[in-house]
Amino acid sequence: MRIGLSLGAALTLVGGAVAIAALLGPPENASAGTDTARRHRTATTITTTLPPTTTRPAVNAAYPPPPPEAGTGRRIIYCNSCQRVWLMEDDTYAFTSYLVSGRRYTPSPGTYSVFRKVENGYSKKDPSLRLPWFVGFTYGSTTDIGFHGIPLRPSGAPIQSDEQLGRPLSAGCVRQQQFTAKVLYDWAPIGTTVIVTA
Repeated sequence: MRIGLSLGAALTLVGGAVAIAALLGPPENASAGTDTARRHRTATTITTTLPPTTTRPAVNAAYPPPPPEAGTGRRIIYCNSCQRVWLMEDDTYAFTSYLVSGRRYTPSPGTYSVFRKVENGYSKKDPSLRLPWFVGFTYGSTTDIGFHGIPLRPSGAPIQSDEQLGRPLSAGCVRQQQFTAKVLYDWAPIGTTVIVTA
């Protein structure tokens, strides 16, 4: 087996050895004053102080906090005015949060739950558009409303760019990047609570 060390790691090892030798005193075969050194040497205990255990931060420092009226427990939060989603693991911690594209004032603020999941959904209004990772949580006037990846044309091209997320561009559903659509799809089983805020 071959082991390689970087220069920094090697210096750290040497420095550590020197520090330990200084703590323990001179070697047994030191010439002058060996007996004196041996008599005055005391046992040295090296202790490590571990940092105190920390609780998870309120929400997650990487994401903006969800609206205060966004419920409790494990849930999906969709803020319509923010055009943002949070996947909340519990009352205070967000697994992730990201921008989406929904439709203003749709659906109405309230509490819903996931009732349908389809890997490759399609648009009822335009059946040629594919809706990857569809997660339905309520009904519109003609069909389900759900979270899904940005709709894809038959060519596979998306109908909007990822950079446009954060703007209300959809006909009613909540569009996401394909990656985050798959994350939500995998994270939220049937029955997961969905909180929609104004």
